Amino acid sequence: MGVILFIDTQTLILLIIAFVVLIIWGPSKIPQLARSFGQAVREFKRGAQENEPEPELIEIAKKLGIDPTGKSRDELLTEINNKLAQQKKVETKTTVDPKVLEIAERLGIDTRGKSEEELVKEINWRLSNK
Repeated sequence: MGVILFIDTQTLILLIIAFVVLIIWGPSKIPQLARSFGQAVREFKRGAQENEPEPELIEIAKKLGIDPTGKSRDELLTEINNKLAQQKKVETKTTVDPKVLEIAERLGIDTRGKSEEELVKEINWRLSNK
């Protein structure tokens, strides 16, 4: 009884659980249970690592002005794709045919931030209403 007094409660609980497991499954099944438990832990760790973003992905996010802290790989990929799509929209809006810009300006149409398609629609609307 004196030995048990020097064992803390957590260790005592673990010893009781180990004893119960030994009684239920027997000594021949313990190595198999330990192997299965080890495989489960390895699979869990592998799954957790797959969800962590790669260093290259973190570097790309930082270059695009995205804060990668606390984000999973999938969340970071989504944000990067959204940011790239926004940049692509801005690039396409700035490439407007100079002739369309000239016509729009002559008609008094504000051309800032509008795509060529939007400007053509507005030019057609203005011309049809004159």
